[in-house]
Amino acid sequence: MSQGFVWFHNGGGEKVEAQRFYEGLLGWRPVEGPGGMTMLAREGAPFASLGAPQGGAAGWVPYAQVDELDVATERAVTLGGAVLQPKTRGPAGEFVVMRDPGGATIALWQKA
Repeated sequence: MSQGFVWFHNGGGEKVEAQRFYEGLLGWRPVEGPGGMTMLAREGAPFASLGAPQGGAAGWVPYAQVDELDVATERAVTLGGAVLQPKTRGPAGEFVVMRDPGGATIALWQKA
């Protein structure tokens, strides 16, 4: 079962420009995260990261938490999804970047 969207990644590739844009437009502050990751925070709590495209998908990628990553990935493929980036370990768990049958990108994430 999914817990809904729990994280967002902006894979536009122009990290500094995106950081300035979102800070100026929405007040989202850049903060340093694990491994030198740049994260965006509001009210002191990080909710998104900035960096390279994931699975070749530029733009915003929402992360949905799942209970069992391998089972959710297999189900997504059965339902017509495609794996863009295989299971990868991140700072707080593992994720798989998928494309849905309509072409949208989503990451399935399991907490460590």
